[in-house]
Amino acid sequence: MEKQVWADSWGRSNTRFHRQDVHPYVLKHLTPFALMEKSILVPLCGRSLDLVYFSQFAERVVGVEQNESIILQFFAENQLAYEKVGERYISNNLTIFCKDLFALTPGEVGEIDLVYDRASLVALPLPMRVEYLQKMEELTLPGTQYFLTTLEYAPEMNAAPFSITPGEVYGYFPNYRVQHVESPTVPHHRLMKKLNLDYLKEHGFMMRKLHNASYASLEEAADRRFYEFS
Repeated sequence: MEKQVWADSWGRSNTRFHRQDVHPYVLKHLTPFALMEKSILVPLCGRSLDLVYFSQFAERVVGVEQNESIILQFFAENQLAYEKVGERYISNNLTIFCKDLFALTPGEVGEIDLVYDRASLVALPLPMRVEYLQKMEELTLPGTQYFLTTLEYAPEMNAAPFSITPGEVYGYFPNYRVQHVESPTVPHHRLMKKLNLDYLKEHGFMMRKLHNASYASLEEAADRRFYEFS
């Protein structure tokens, strides 16, 4: 998704990604005990309430959001005091970078124990999806945990949130041990009526990075997806 499209979606208050609560998969799989002493990265974080939950139990939480107005809304809505230091908005153990995720460096983010991706991978069209996976590869070390949610639905649409199947997830993360922990059909999901869908599933994956990856398999997975649905 181009930067301006992402920013415009928030500016119109028309994003499909924001939730008014902590995601139930977070409460079930990322428990307070599991978060203790962890450093968590939340890419394309928006103003997610999951950030507040993580900051209550983790040692350090790092969000990335390029739209400054959304960051300011987040702190105002949650009544959190903060200080601005360069591109960082800091509130105790929570830091939100106001910058393009693809420009973020390992030195800026520091060592990460857990990546939480609820609405990042599904927000990106194929060319940017591969670039995003490469950036996550750059920012993480072997041993990093990764909690991912994706949507799978039909008929597919060529817009965010994109439909991503479990098979694609396994292809995108060839160097991870992948556990498919959630796959319910969600008949009352807000997108069902809005997009006139036949069905919608919300998948959850708990993954652990085993080793560094070559990018060829990621690009091949994206190429297969393109030719199958073009």
